[in-house]
Amino acid sequence: MLKNLFLTTLLLCSATVSAESVFEVNLDPAPYSRTEARVQAMELVLNRLTGGRAQDSWVQDEARRDLSRYLQSEPTGPGYNAVFNEEELLALLKSAELPFSLTSRPTVLVWLSEEGRSRNEASRVWRRASSAYQIPLLWPLWDLEEHMTLDTRDLFDAKPLREASRRYGANYWLAVEQDATGGRWQLFGSAQEQPLLQGRLASGADTVTGLMARLNRYWVEKNEQRSALRPDNPMPIQPLLAKADASGELTIVVSGLHRYADSVLLERKLRQLDGVGAVYVVDSAGSQGRYRLSVPGSRAAVLQALTTITGLAVTGEREFSWAGGQHD
Repeated sequence: MLKNLFLTTLLLCSATVSAESVFEVNLDPAPYSRTEARVQAMELVLNRLTGGRAQDSWVQDEARRDLSRYLQSEPTGPGYNAVFNEEELLALLKSAELPFSLTSRPTVLVWLSEEGRSRNEASRVWRRASSAYQIPLLWPLWDLEEHMTLDTRDLFDAKPLREASRRYGANYWLAVEQDATGGRWQLFGSAQEQPLLQGRLASGADTVTGLMARLNRYWVEKNEQRSALRPDNPMPIQPLLAKADASGELTIVVSGLHRYADSVLLERKLRQLDGVGAVYVVDSAGSQGRYRLSVPGSRAAVLQALTTITGLAVTGEREFSWAGGQHD
């Protein structure tokens, strides 16, 4: 009776992580700089949603540039806490055609052997890693009943591990063997005889966080959502004209902006040019956009710099064609 009550308590405790929103972040300890904390929290949310794919996409740079647009609130509490805007973030991911997942991560039963000794509770490192990727963890009792069927030396033997895991009700269990030089791990599922995933552990402070990130990528790949492809922007019936420039400005017209992502990528490249103070989208029509560049110095130098942007071709006086989406 007491053992069943203890198991129920463990299950309830493990569920607290999954109850949090994937858009809520707690960094504890937090970076000293609030700006750094905001960026770190944003990158973590993007990694949760995409399984790490955002790291190789322009969306991470775009989110950093306009953090206030995606940051909804910063609640008080220990460390740094942030809540991000679900609608804005999902719109960003869909514009980049990145798959993502909002599905709650399942509870994972962890069989951990550290230096040959079994662990039946989460250390601070494991709690932080579990919270970072919203993966609820359940820890076994490692009592006499389990030691009769499973020894720490047999953690990667699927049959005794399955037998010892049955009474915890988890659909997944993780076997981890860790020592000072690293270790190894395997993820098992109740419906499969063979490991679902396996790998090596590197030594270092972030090794458990890296393991949780790998599990998170697995859940995202299993449950990813993709937005329906939107038709490309057509060429406008009435083409845009560059028009006259005011002092300190340079207006250009760019064609070939077939997707929203093309406009974002181009704007980012324009902001990076030497001699450009700011970039404004004046208007757009179909696959064309008119951009106004603030040019405190030489207009000729900026026009020359425009020809060096990969994917941007000159088609006329202050007129260009964009094919950069093929290069990013």
